Amino acid sequence: MTRFEDCLRRGMMDANVAQYGRVIQRMETRELDASPQYYRERTRLLTDPQSWANQRTGIRRKRLNWRLIALVAALLLLSACGYALVTGQFSQWFSSLGVNPQAPETSEEVLTRTGTAIQQSQTVGDATVTLNAAVWDGNNVWLSFTVESPNIPEEIERYSNLYSGDCRLILREDQWVESETNSTRQNCALENKTPEETEKAVQDRLAMGPFDWLNMMLPEQREGNTLFFQYAKMLPVSSFSETTRPELTLHIENLAALPDNGDLNSPGEIFAEGPFDLTFTLEEPILPIHYGGADEEITLGETLEVPMRFTDFELSALGLTARCEILAPVAEHEPGPGEEPDPDKLYLGDLNHANIESSWGLWLEDGSYVDLTSMGGGGGGGDFNGTFVMDFRRDYTYPIDPATVTALDIGGTRIELSGLERTPGPMNKNIY
Repeated sequence: MTRFEDCLRRGMMDANVAQYGRVIQRMETRELDASPQYYRERTRLLTDPQSWANQRTGIRRKRLNWRLIALVAALLLLSACGYALVTGQFSQWFSSLGVNPQAPETSEEVLTRTGTAIQQSQTVGDATVTLNAAVWDGNNVWLSFTVESPNIPEEIERYSNLYSGDCRLILREDQWVESETNSTRQNCALENKTPEETEKAVQDRLAMGPFDWLNMMLPEQREGNTLFFQYAKMLPVSSFSETTRPELTLHIENLAALPDNGDLNSPGEIFAEGPFDLTFTLEEPILPIHYGGADEEITLGETLEVPMRFTDFELSALGLTARCEILAPVAEHEPGPGEEPDPDKLYLGDLNHANIESSWGLWLEDGSYVDLTSMGGGGGGGDFNGTFVMDFRRDYTYPIDPATVTALDIGGTRIELSGLERTPGPMNKNIY
């Protein structure tokens, strides 16, 4: 795992805590929103609940009530989506991604253009795995699949933790080598490593092998003997130089309930032994659009005001990433056990909390405004040549063609995209 990926993971966990803090405040006024974003918030929470629970909030000036956080998490697990509108195959397969209530056909069209209909099934013994489709926005690939078996234990229901330690999402070997080689070389170039150092770093990374496991598969729904899954995994298009249509294999093996002791690393009762191998090739996605050359100084946050300079933006079909420089001292690491935080420095949790407390939105070419303030997201960053650089991400309320976005709302400041440098494709994520 790269330093950036580690920072991004920690940042997203911090953002979850801040997000649930906002939900708690709204809960007190009985305004709990049961819209599609909560599917994504549940996914972020439930993909790795133990790590989520153990993360420091990083919010030093406002203590969260963990009892209430647990209550809200339980509500999110048990609540059904109050937004039941579906309009087509992809909208049904990927209900967690949302649908535009004013133009549901547009949401379906965007998903269809950046998605791949697969509809493969494989039966081994008395269990069947069906892979419906994939959606790729150039950053993450989403899978929709089902597992049918008469042996699924009765106690397994929606969002139940399952053992999936033998399950994988496997990128074709030559494409994996291409992706990891490119990513490693990009990092080495930024670190000014010599050709010899770069080649050693590439070989070291390839020797480690792929990180292709499927972490914490959680069913979105259960109907009789069938479990329904929507699963997301990182697959950045920026890591490919030759490949435009990656080939992937969904490998399901020994899918099981957890043992009675709750050990996540060992199976309990196996109900889909397999192995099942479903191989597919992604269609080319709606590529993200990178807007660079910005110079927008904006202060975010209410609890703690944080000055930032936004420089770059990336818009995909499913979300917005905004890059900024933090115009205040930032601590390199969170305080360890027994350590007092530095009152003169900000921490990663402070930055993510400022993000969560601020307004975010998009203006589209038809003049409509899409409010992203309550949507999920996170942030990660690190020191880059003496400047702390941060990437904030916000999910969309529903799929949007990035070419139709004309302006951004960040913290109440309108940023016109027409005045920025537009580049097809994602911005460089390997800057840290």
